[in-house]
Amino acid sequence: MSAPDEIELRAAERELGGEHRLFMDREWRSVDRALFGERVGWTSRPVVVEARAGGDLLGLASGEVVAGMVRLHDLLVAERSRDKGLGSRLVGAFCAQAAGLGAERCFLRCPATERHQRFYERLGFVLVARLPRYYHGLDFLEYMREPLV
Repeated sequence: MSAPDEIELRAAERELGGEHRLFMDREWRSVDRALFGERVGWTSRPVVVEARAGGDLLGLASGEVVAGMVRLHDLLVAERSRDKGLGSRLVGAFCAQAAGLGAERCFLRCPATERHQRFYERLGFVLVARLPRYYHGLDFLEYMREPLV
């Protein structure tokens, strides 16, 4: 083992590559075992629900299921289709799809606006954190919904 003054810290020359991935696969196993026990899975499974009319994409909800939870990364409805209930339908279908893949709870982040708060709380999400100045100086909210369906 190297002495602390012999260790060099530097920015990697490229994004996570083969050596980095092998290192993480090897080292995370012992950390996970100590924290969670022998059987723990971190396989990420994508979830994408889309809304279409006549071939036109009108909205989508996308995220990923990992370790018994799903994170809703994106919810987007075309401008001409907003305020007609499509966002609520997309979130419902997204949560149902995620539950079918083994997720038990859903997390998401959204801007800290009255409109966003009303929307997600109406859908059964509970505020778990306020994130000050999260993106571009704007506060964001972290929500959770459990159970999913």
